[in-house]
Amino acid sequence: MAFTGDQIRANRDYFEAKLGAEKQKADVVKKVKEKQGNFMLLDVRGRQAFEQGHIEGAWCAPMEELGALAASLPKDRELVTYCWNHT
Repeated sequence: MAFTGDQIRANRDYFEAKLGAEKQKADVVKKVKEKQGNFMLLDVRGRQAFEQGHIEGAWCAPMEELGALAASLPKDRELVTYCWNHT
């Protein structure tokens, strides 16, 4: 099956945007430890999981509460979310 030029461009654009937006966990943890970067770290797991352990400096923002929290999140900082595997 051959792809059209439009399909190829659409796929390229999609993956470029995806790769540009995703962060590697090790890079985020390093920036947190070194107090670098202008971002807010949001742990989108449930509150119980957050209380059992989370990345230092993360805010508890359960996925089901994000809509209600959205208005209070900073507009001048990048928002970085994570779930599970926080160690």
